[in-house]
Amino acid sequence: MSKTNKNSVLVVDDESANIVALSQILESDYTVFAVKNGQTAVKVAEQQLPDLILLDIIMPEMDGYDVIAELKRSEITRNIPVIFITGLSNAADEEKGLSLGATDYISKPFSHAIVKLRVSNQINSINLMRLIIEKETAEKSSRHRSEFLSRMSHEMRTPMNAIMGMASLAKSAADTEKRDNMLEIINSASEQLLQLINDVLDVSDIEDNKFRLSCSEFSFSKMISGILDKVGYDAKKKQQSLNAEIDPAIPAALVGDEKRLAQVILNLLSNAIKFSHEHESIQINAFVRDTFEETITLQIEVIDNGIGMTAAQREKLFIPFEQADGGTDREYGGAGLGLTIANHIAELMGGGLIVESELGKGSTFTLTIKAQAKEHVTQSDSPIDLAGKRLLLVDDAEINREIVLAILEDTRLHISCAENGREALEMFSSDPTQYDAILMDVNMPVMDGVEATRRIRALDAPEGAQVPIIAMTANVLASYVEGYLAAGMNAHIGKPIDFDELLKKLNNVLLP
Repeated sequence: MSKTNKNSVLVVDDESANIVALSQILESDYTVFAVKNGQTAVKVAEQQLPDLILLDIIMPEMDGYDVIAELKRSEITRNIPVIFITGLSNAADEEKGLSLGATDYISKPFSHAIVKLRVSNQINSINLMRLIIEKETAEKSSRHRSEFLSRMSHEMRTPMNAIMGMASLAKSAADTEKRDNMLEIINSASEQLLQLINDVLDVSDIEDNKFRLSCSEFSFSKMISGILDKVGYDAKKKQQSLNAEIDPAIPAALVGDEKRLAQVILNLLSNAIKFSHEHESIQINAFVRDTFEETITLQIEVIDNGIGMTAAQREKLFIPFEQADGGTDREYGGAGLGLTIANHIAELMGGGLIVESELGKGSTFTLTIKAQAKEHVTQSDSPIDLAGKRLLLVDDAEINREIVLAILEDTRLHISCAENGREALEMFSSDPTQYDAILMDVNMPVMDGVEATRRIRALDAPEGAQVPIIAMTANVLASYVEGYLAAGMNAHIGKPIDFDELLKKLNNVLLP
């Protein structure tokens, strides 16, 4: 019998007459499973997970005491309440059953009213407990969601207010120096808002098990230098000293995900600066901890003597949307996502992230990752030369086209523009040989970029199948990216467009 929405009871008795009698008493109110021996009872209990078990004591081969002992040993069935049904009236037998975990007794011969009352009392207790647990879970979830939405609202509004306020003031600012300062604030706030959005998208990919690394060759020392340049301004504002000690034994070139590794280290350093007071020091150390053939294990430490954490605060540190505590959240800000992502990246890189901290005495974050080592950097540092290449830029928003044109102004690319997918398809179809690549927005009216790509790939011309198409999109979740690639796009770049990343993407598709 399959389980329904009704509460379920498993009846175990070797006498058919007893099974029939109990089933007739209970089946109008409950789903009843019935078996005639202990071995089958254990299997059915694990498969059906009944809400209650009525268990005879005296049975051949495996008696009721053996059955309840087996049920209590299993993680799956140990919490199912058991009522013994028995003709035994000895107090010692009752004591033995209760000591093994039985919740009640029903004596033979059965009284219809007593059976119904004892079963209903147990079932009502079970249902009440479930309601309490569900209510507490729902309240906790609702409270957690409310706190998260409140925090996210604050975290998004803060940089947005700065952007809108400074933009308004910059319009009327006559002093060039003041206007430049306002633009710097706008840029900083924009980067803060973008990082928040990226963090939310990363956590979504992690929860969907679609977060992936992308490996390439990079210079570790050059990466660290770039990170220090980014955080140096914040450290300087708080008059903090920022020191780095990089092991010269670290190979000149590593193969790994430079962008994600930089994301982790940047997060750790930014936190160290944020949670340290003025005039304090932040230290980053990086060294080779282990080497096995061409794989090295790097250890990177970020040390501060800031506010530190309690043991309880450390336990919540890598939980999404959590921070050390509400007071820390209000004073220092943050959505509580960065360390969750950092920890996940570290694990994907074959290492981990641990923290040692004491309240009032600072924190040390230790990151370990594995990477392939190379003796020399083979990638050329020479400028990317795209001169003479022909690009079709497709975006319905004029401001977006202007931004991309400005970014690519000095590349000497020949750039044509289309305002939607249909126009791009018509321009490409008229002469498929005239474009070396297409930079295609995804979301557009008339015809979106995905549909335009499908139609270009379906053209009866070899160029339609071969022309590289790069998706421009604000939807960088892995599930969306998979769709772009499935439609025939070769790569994607997130909005807002980053100059260096765009050049690399174009270089990869135009100069294979």
